[in-house]
Amino acid sequence: MDSGSKEDSEQIPALGPVPATNGRLAVNGELVAEPVAVNGELQPAFTVDPATTSEAEQRGCREFFLGKANKTAERYMRIRNHMIAEWETTKPTYLTKIRARAGLKNCGDVNAIGRVHTFLENARIINAGAVQARRRPAVR
Repeated sequence: MDSGSKEDSEQIPALGPVPATNGRLAVNGELVAEPVAVNGELQPAFTVDPATTSEAEQRGCREFFLGKANKTAERYMRIRNHMIAEWETTKPTYLTKIRARAGLKNCGDVNAIGRVHTFLENARIINAGAVQARRRPAVR
């Protein structure tokens, strides 16, 4: 393995997407997408086509677009489309990472799936306006 090649030296963001304080979606300080306000409410930062990926997605979840055998654009789209479908069935209840992962066997490691969830959430594609499910007190 050539340690001087560009592909080998690229660093994948460890923490995933982090929303900037002004509502913009940024990854490691780089602006990826910006939500749009309509009638005073923030709308998704970009629209999702189930068959393709946007530039914002490729920049925001770049680990799936680096040409690695186990993290591909197709795998990203499968994860993303599954999470969006789950969100549509659970609205307005918050879609947790655990519930989103339930139908994603052989789609990647738990952390990568979690980073896609965080990216979609910060972009307001899922969990926009969600309400947290109330936990029941433990029975003793």
